[in-house]
Amino acid sequence: MPRIHAHTAAIVAHGRSLVLASLAVVAATMLDASTLSAQAALGAPFIGSNNLSFYSSELTRSGNEETTSMYGLLYGHRFGSTGDSTRLTMMLRGSARAFDDVKAGILDVATTVGVSHDVSAVRGLSVAASTGLGMMAWGDDIAHTGRLRVTIPANAGASYDLHVRSATISPFAMGTVARYDWRTSVNDVRDSVRDGWDAYYTTGVSLRLKDVVVTSSRIIGEYGMPNRSRWAFAAGLSF
Repeated sequence: MPRIHAHTAAIVAHGRSLVLASLAVVAATMLDASTLSAQAALGAPFIGSNNLSFYSSELTRSGNEETTSMYGLLYGHRFGSTGDSTRLTMMLRGSARAFDDVKAGILDVATTVGVSHDVSAVRGLSVAASTGLGMMAWGDDIAHTGRLRVTIPANAGASYDLHVRSATISPFAMGTVARYDWRTSVNDVRDSVRDGWDAYYTTGVSLRLKDVVVTSSRIIGEYGMPNRSRWAFAAGLSF
Protein backbone atom coordinates (compact mmCIF):
# COMPACT_ATOMS: atom_id res chain seq x y z
CA MET A 1 0.00 0.00 0.00
CA PRO A 2 1.50 3.35 -0.97
CA ARG A 3 2.59 5.86 1.59
CA ILE A 4 0.34 8.82 2.35
CA HIS A 5 2.67 11.76 1.86
CA ALA A 6 0.92 14.56 3.66
CA HIS A 7 1.24 15.38 7.37
CA THR A 8 -1.60 16.90 9.49
CA ALA A 9 -5.28 17.32 9.16
CA ALA A 10 -7.82 18.66 11.57
CA ILE A 11 -10.72 16.49 12.22
CA VAL A 12 -13.50 17.11 14.37
CA ALA A 13 -16.17 15.03 14.53
CA HIS A 14 -18.21 14.37 12.38
CA GLY A 15 -21.15 14.14 9.93
CA ARG A 16 -24.71 13.82 8.57
CA SER A 17 -27.46 15.59 10.56
CA LEU A 18 -31.21 15.22 10.73
CA VAL A 19 -31.43 18.93 11.56
CA LEU A 20 -33.54 18.28 14.59
CA ALA A 21 -34.92 21.57 15.66
CA SER A 22 -38.23 20.60 14.11
CA LEU A 23 -38.08 17.04 15.41
CA ALA A 24 -37.33 18.22 18.94
CA VAL A 25 -40.29 20.60 18.87
CA VAL A 26 -42.67 17.94 17.58
CA ALA A 27 -41.32 15.33 19.99
CA ALA A 28 -41.53 17.66 22.96
CA THR A 29 -45.26 17.94 22.52
CA MET A 30 -45.78 14.16 22.80
CA LEU A 31 -42.80 12.77 24.74
CA ASP A 32 -41.71 12.71 28.33
CA ALA A 33 -38.08 13.23 29.34
CA SER A 34 -36.49 9.87 30.15
CA THR A 35 -34.30 8.91 33.06
CA LEU A 36 -31.63 7.66 30.66
CA SER A 37 -28.52 9.82 30.42
CA ALA A 38 -28.25 11.82 27.21
CA GLN A 39 -25.21 11.95 24.90
CA ALA A 40 -22.41 11.17 27.34
CA ALA A 41 -19.92 12.94 25.10
CA LEU A 42 -21.50 15.24 22.56
CA GLY A 43 -21.30 13.90 19.06
CA ALA A 44 -20.61 10.36 20.24
CA PRO A 45 -23.60 8.17 19.36
CA PHE A 46 -24.11 6.12 22.50
CA ILE A 47 -26.33 6.22 25.55
CA GLY A 48 -25.25 2.92 27.18
CA SER A 49 -21.81 2.19 28.61
CA ASN A 50 -20.35 1.14 25.25
CA ASN A 51 -20.98 1.77 21.60
CA LEU A 52 -19.58 0.11 18.50
CA SER A 53 -20.75 1.72 15.28
CA PHE A 54 -20.24 1.91 11.56
CA TYR A 55 -19.20 5.49 10.79
CA SER A 56 -19.45 7.51 7.58
CA SER A 57 -18.66 11.14 6.80
CA GLU A 58 -18.15 13.54 3.92
CA LEU A 59 -14.69 15.13 3.68
CA THR A 60 -12.56 16.86 1.09
CA ARG A 61 -11.07 14.61 -1.56
CA SER A 62 -7.60 16.19 -1.60
CA GLY A 63 -7.74 19.04 0.88
CA ASN A 64 -9.70 21.28 -1.52
CA GLU A 65 -13.36 21.85 -2.40
CA GLU A 66 -14.06 18.40 -3.88
CA THR A 67 -15.94 16.07 -1.50
CA THR A 68 -15.69 12.32 -1.03
CA SER A 69 -17.21 9.72 1.29
CA MET A 70 -15.27 8.14 4.14
CA TYR A 71 -16.14 4.88 5.90
CA GLY A 72 -14.90 3.36 9.13
CA LEU A 73 -15.66 2.43 12.73
CA LEU A 74 -16.33 4.29 15.97
CA TYR A 75 -15.97 2.93 19.50
CA GLY A 76 -17.10 4.76 22.62
CA HIS A 77 -16.96 3.86 26.30
CA ARG A 78 -18.58 5.60 29.26
CA PHE A 79 -16.92 4.99 32.62
CA GLY A 80 -19.02 4.58 35.74
CA SER A 81 -22.49 3.19 36.29
CA THR A 82 -25.67 4.21 34.51
CA GLY A 83 -26.94 5.99 37.61
CA ASP A 84 -23.93 8.29 37.93
CA SER A 85 -24.82 11.95 37.34
CA THR A 86 -21.25 12.77 36.22
CA ARG A 87 -19.42 10.50 33.78
CA LEU A 88 -16.11 10.28 31.96
CA THR A 89 -16.28 9.24 28.31
CA MET A 90 -13.71 8.08 25.76
CA MET A 91 -14.22 7.82 22.01
CA LEU A 92 -11.99 6.39 19.27
CA ARG A 93 -12.79 6.86 15.58
CA GLY A 94 -11.10 5.89 12.35
CA SER A 95 -12.19 6.08 8.73
CA ALA A 96 -10.62 6.00 5.29
CA ARG A 97 -11.41 6.48 1.64
CA ALA A 98 -10.61 3.68 -0.77
CA PHE A 99 -7.46 4.22 -2.83
CA ASP A 100 -8.04 4.92 -6.53
CA ASP A 101 -6.01 2.29 -8.41
CA VAL A 102 -3.79 2.20 -5.31
CA LYS A 103 -2.66 5.73 -6.17
CA ALA A 104 -4.33 8.06 -3.69
CA GLY A 105 -6.28 7.96 -0.47
CA ILE A 106 -7.39 9.66 2.73
CA LEU A 107 -7.02 8.62 6.36
CA ASP A 108 -9.03 10.23 9.20
CA VAL A 109 -8.50 9.29 12.85
CA ALA A 110 -9.52 10.95 16.12
CA THR A 111 -9.65 10.32 19.84
CA THR A 112 -11.77 12.24 22.35
CA VAL A 113 -12.07 12.30 26.15
CA GLY A 114 -15.03 14.09 27.71
CA VAL A 115 -16.98 14.72 30.90
CA SER A 116 -20.78 14.92 31.01
CA HIS A 117 -23.13 15.88 33.83
CA ASP A 118 -26.88 15.44 34.23
CA VAL A 119 -28.62 18.66 35.22
CA SER A 120 -30.76 17.73 38.21
CA ALA A 121 -33.05 20.75 37.82
CA VAL A 122 -34.10 19.69 34.29
CA ARG A 123 -34.87 16.02 33.87
CA GLY A 124 -33.27 14.59 30.71
CA LEU A 125 -30.85 17.48 30.19
CA SER A 126 -27.09 16.91 30.28
CA VAL A 127 -24.12 19.16 29.60
CA ALA A 128 -20.72 17.99 28.39
CA ALA A 129 -17.21 19.17 27.61
CA SER A 130 -14.47 17.27 25.79
CA THR A 131 -11.09 17.53 24.12
CA GLY A 132 -8.86 15.25 22.10
CA LEU A 133 -6.70 14.94 19.01
CA GLY A 134 -7.64 14.54 15.36
CA MET A 135 -5.57 13.85 12.27
CA MET A 136 -6.48 13.78 8.61
CA ALA A 137 -3.99 12.88 5.87
CA TRP A 138 -4.35 13.03 2.08
CA GLY A 139 -1.90 11.34 -0.29
CA ASP A 140 -1.60 11.25 -4.09
CA ASP A 141 1.16 9.08 -5.57
CA ILE A 142 0.51 10.32 -9.11
CA ALA A 143 0.89 14.03 -8.28
CA HIS A 144 3.46 13.23 -5.56
CA THR A 145 1.64 15.53 -3.16
CA GLY A 146 0.43 15.14 0.38
CA ARG A 147 -1.44 17.07 3.04
CA LEU A 148 -1.61 16.56 6.77
CA ARG A 149 -3.89 18.40 9.17
CA VAL A 150 -3.90 17.96 12.94
CA THR A 151 -6.31 19.56 15.38
CA ILE A 152 -6.74 19.80 19.13
CA PRO A 153 -10.40 20.72 19.78
CA ALA A 154 -12.16 21.97 22.90
CA ASN A 155 -15.88 21.12 22.79
CA ALA A 156 -18.81 22.14 24.98
CA GLY A 157 -22.54 21.68 24.57
CA ALA A 158 -25.77 20.12 25.77
CA SER A 159 -28.19 17.33 24.89
CA TYR A 160 -31.69 16.37 25.95
CA ASP A 161 -33.32 12.95 26.22
CA LEU A 162 -36.85 12.43 24.98
CA HIS A 163 -38.51 9.08 25.62
CA VAL A 164 -41.40 7.61 23.72
CA ARG A 165 -42.33 4.00 24.41
CA SER A 166 -39.13 1.98 23.85
CA ALA A 167 -37.27 4.70 21.91
CA THR A 168 -35.01 7.46 23.20
CA ILE A 169 -34.34 10.54 21.06
CA SER A 170 -31.44 12.82 22.03
CA PRO A 171 -31.00 16.06 20.06
CA PHE A 172 -27.73 17.84 20.86
CA ALA A 173 -25.73 20.95 20.00
CA MET A 174 -22.04 21.59 20.55
CA GLY A 175 -19.61 24.47 20.02
CA THR A 176 -15.91 23.89 19.27
CA VAL A 177 -12.73 25.95 19.34
CA ALA A 178 -9.76 24.13 17.83
CA ARG A 179 -6.08 24.70 17.28
CA TYR A 180 -5.00 23.38 13.87
CA ASP A 181 -1.76 22.72 12.05
CA TRP A 182 -1.92 22.15 8.29
CA ARG A 183 1.11 21.05 6.24
CA THR A 184 1.56 20.21 2.57
CA SER A 185 4.39 18.43 0.80
CA VAL A 186 5.52 17.82 -2.79
CA ASN A 187 7.83 14.90 -3.58
CA ASP A 188 8.22 14.31 0.15
CA VAL A 189 9.55 17.84 0.62
CA ARG A 190 7.58 20.21 2.84
CA ASP A 191 5.89 22.85 0.73
CA SER A 192 3.89 24.96 3.21
CA VAL A 193 2.82 25.15 6.84
CA ARG A 194 -0.26 26.89 8.23
CA ASP A 195 -1.54 27.00 11.79
CA GLY A 196 -4.15 28.93 13.67
CA TRP A 197 -7.47 28.78 15.50
CA ASP A 198 -10.82 27.61 14.19
CA ALA A 199 -14.35 27.86 15.62
CA TYR A 200 -17.43 25.93 14.50
CA TYR A 201 -20.50 24.17 15.86
CA THR A 202 -22.25 20.83 15.54
CA THR A 203 -25.94 19.95 15.65
CA GLY A 204 -27.42 16.49 15.51
CA VAL A 205 -29.59 13.81 17.04
CA SER A 206 -29.28 10.25 18.29
CA LEU A 207 -32.11 7.72 18.15
CA ARG A 208 -31.90 4.66 20.38
CA LEU A 209 -34.24 1.70 20.05
CA LYS A 210 -33.30 -1.03 22.50
CA ASP A 211 -29.60 -1.73 21.76
CA VAL A 212 -29.51 -0.05 18.33
CA VAL A 213 -28.34 3.58 18.15
CA VAL A 214 -28.30 5.80 15.05
CA THR A 215 -26.76 9.28 15.07
CA SER A 216 -26.77 11.97 12.41
CA SER A 217 -24.91 15.27 12.76
CA ARG A 218 -23.73 18.30 10.83
CA ILE A 219 -20.57 20.31 11.50
CA ILE A 220 -20.87 23.91 10.34
CA GLY A 221 -18.11 26.49 9.92
CA GLU A 222 -15.10 24.16 9.97
CA TYR A 223 -12.00 25.50 8.24
CA GLY A 224 -10.80 23.54 5.22
CA MET A 225 -14.11 21.77 4.50
CA PRO A 226 -16.12 22.45 1.32
CA ASN A 227 -18.55 25.28 2.05
CA ARG A 228 -17.24 25.08 5.63
CA SER A 229 -19.74 22.33 6.32
CA ARG A 230 -19.81 18.53 6.45
CA TRP A 231 -22.00 15.65 7.56
CA ALA A 232 -21.50 12.45 9.56
CA PHE A 233 -23.58 9.37 10.23
CA ALA A 234 -23.12 6.48 12.66
CA ALA A 235 -25.17 3.35 13.29
CA GLY A 236 -24.38 0.55 15.69
CA LEU A 237 -25.00 -1.13 19.03
CA SER A 238 -25.12 0.46 22.47
CA PHE A 239 -24.55 -1.97 25.32
